[in-house]
Amino acid sequence: MTDKRLIALATAMIAVCLPAAAQANDKAPFSLEVSAGLGYDSHVTVDAADITASAGDELLNLELETSYKLIDNKSTSFEIGYDFSQSLHRDLTAFDIQSHSPSVAGSVKVSGAKIGLKYSYYRTLLGGSRFLDMHVLNPSISGFVAKRVYLRGSYSYTDKRFAVLTNRDAKNQRGGLDGFYFFAKSKGFVSLGAHVERENAVDAQLDYDGYALNAGLQVPLKLTGKGGKLNLSYAYRVRNYNNITLSLGQKRREDRSIFRAQVESPLFGGLSLGLLYQYTDRNSNFLFSNYTENLATSSLIYKF
Repeated sequence: MTDKRLIALATAMIAVCLPAAAQANDKAPFSLEVSAGLGYDSHVTVDAADITASAGDELLNLELETSYKLIDNKSTSFEIGYDFSQSLHRDLTAFDIQSHSPSVAGSVKVSGAKIGLKYSYYRTLLGGSRFLDMHVLNPSISGFVAKRVYLRGSYSYTDKRFAVLTNRDAKNQRGGLDGFYFFAKSKGFVSLGAHVERENAVDAQLDYDGYALNAGLQVPLKLTGKGGKLNLSYAYRVRNYNNITLSLGQKRREDRSIFRAQVESPLFGGLSLGLLYQYTDRNSNFLFSNYTENLATSSLIYKF
């Protein structure tokens, strides 16, 4: 799918939904989340380009997520959003990543099922220079199949375009199913998911098929007498490359295990404290993709 078709689809979504928005409730909720965190990454890499520093570094993370709901009723929703993120390393400044992502998303409910469509555009800078642009189209269908059981089926189409490494330009397709079992008055849940993907790049050495399995748990906490939460997750990902990598003399392959633990605890007002630890064990016959990584951050989060 070309840029023009993706942009035309997003424009069509706006054209269809905006007239309804004008007739919708005047209460069009605005949400804002801003966070700033300090951390340490034991193995700084840029996965999208197989670039690694083979070293660790301290970093500062800045993030902003905002959205505006033009329509939000029992049967229809439509919102526009913008996300921003910036990582700033103490020494490895060439690995600083900045990302801008505007988006539009809409959904309708049909016979109890929620049918959604989201379009996102990502512009990523690496070390202050333009690095990667992506267009992502994501249709989905979801809904409760039992009182506490929620299923979500999704598909995504991603068009990747690199500013310099144009041999890595690629089309990626991914589909899967995620299930959630809610408890504790829907403040906690257990999740399981499975996804498959295929990527076709300009350079045939980078074409791959893959799959991912994931499990998660969210538990409500009251560390400060207020509603906090603990999130635990595990993901297992596999990529099998379709063609021989010339520098290896064989087909590239890899699997990756990711464990993530995150705590968020309210402080006062809209301010919260967030703690994150992530461990990655990446196994590959390609040198730059074979490593273990420990990432730990602490953040202040403000929600409006």
